[in-house]
Amino acid sequence: MAGGITMTQAIDLCTATLAKFNQDDVAQYLVHPTYEVINRWFATDKKVLGGGKSVTWDLNLKETGNGKFTRMYDIDTPAVANTVKEGNVAWTHYQNSFSWELSELAVNQDNPTRIFDLLKNRRIQCIRETCDDLEESAWKTPEDSTDDLHPHGLPGWLVQADADSGDGFVGYVGDYTNSGDTESAYSTVGGLACTSTTNAMWANYYYDHNGNIDYTLLKALAKTMRKIGFKTPKLAGDAIDPRSSVANLRIYTTDDVIGTLEDLAIKADDRVGNDLGKYAGNVVFKNHPLIYVDSLDTELTYVYGKNPIFLVNHEHFYPIILSGMNFKWSSPIPGGNTQHNTLTVFLDLMFAYVCKNRRAGGALLSQWEGS
Repeated sequence: MAGGITMTQAIDLCTATLAKFNQDDVAQYLVHPTYEVINRWFATDKKVLGGGKSVTWDLNLKETGNGKFTRMYDIDTPAVANTVKEGNVAWTHYQNSFSWELSELAVNQDNPTRIFDLLKNRRIQCIRETCDDLEESAWKTPEDSTDDLHPHGLPGWLVQADADSGDGFVGYVGDYTNSGDTESAYSTVGGLACTSTTNAMWANYYYDHNGNIDYTLLKALAKTMRKIGFKTPKLAGDAIDPRSSVANLRIYTTDDVIGTLEDLAIKADDRVGNDLGKYAGNVVFKNHPLIYVDSLDTELTYVYGKNPIFLVNHEHFYPIILSGMNFKWSSPIPGGNTQHNTLTVFLDLMFAYVCKNRRAGGALLSQWEGS
């Protein structure tokens, strides 16, 4: 390399260097205390889809009305009804990258460890920023109806009631996450309109806890879990909804809620009973740990209300990833004429959050937006 390192040599050197060394720990600051989205959702819950311009699925939201009790020789007139609707969510494309200059390699070309440290630190920084972006966006919705950049996070699927109705399967459409935190309701969820009269079954359970973060909250949590704890019926061995079990239920909430329930667990008495307790350093409700999400500490009144508690059945809610774009790293790519000495590695991900059954997919408890 007496005449200087060439672009081809740099690509080969960087590719071989990244593949050769084991990745050691790099000291990095962390923005969030927990990374539930990348550590759990994208690690254990995700589904990979082979292709398609968007994510689509079929769901049954109506009754045919064919079932009835009859007498012998009664005439049957079966009805044929189109009960199947198609849900639809557009892909979200996320991209990150890290770059370096040929001169940075040239000054360290006799020390492969330094070259690796340079590339490793920038790669780890890229990964950390990706984890931050995915963590933060998962607890938000797009900015408005024209926003096709950001994903429909969890608050776009498990939403508040449209009115101060107390509790019930009344979570129809959510709100966009705009800068003014104002009323800005979705028109559809997953491509489907839903109101008390239109696709009424396409709704989640909502409970307005009225800001009562005390013993009464335990009663609200218990009622909510009963309402969404569907036990699928079986006929001749056929299970209607084998995913309805709440075995994969997780509870996400704020620091205030967890702190208060920790105090109640410590003071456990007859009012608490056996539902609330502490296990392995976590506060648990009916054996389900409460998971702290610091993003929810930021009150978004119209998106999820104050002190939200999301109960999520991850058998029904999960990220779907497009095959071939599953955290795909590119080879080092030259910067071209304008940055002729620069190499960049890109990270690409195409995904969408989907709740294919909002009724069994979870619930939201919060202080309602109008309270």
